[in-house]
Amino acid sequence: MSTRDNGKWDAVVLNPLDQVATALGNLSAGQSVRVRSGEVVEVIVLAEDIPLCHKFAVRVVAQGGVIHKYGEAIGAASIDIAIGRHVHVHNLKSLRAQRNQLNENSPS
Repeated sequence: MSTRDNGKWDAVVLNPLDQVATALGNLSAGQSVRVRSGEVVEVIVLAEDIPLCHKFAVRVVAQGGVIHKYGEAIGAASIDIAIGRHVHVHNLKSLRAQRNQLNENSPS
């Protein structure tokens, strides 16, 4: 459900390309949270607890799918991630390590 922004929200999507929102406080499993994305606020029910400043999915991300935050790729889903799930090291594989490894193995 989407509504116009009235200035009250629990999490924010930083860029329209992002599949994740950032929690603005400690949020609880089962809680209906208001997520601001631009001028629109969407209500999402959380599937698990989300600590302050951690990420959770606002769109379904299939295993292997690239996850964006700040409009930039931050990693790939190591498993399917449903809306309202915590997105962190247990289900997000960094792409930075792959880029570093590629740089180390490239000829000088």
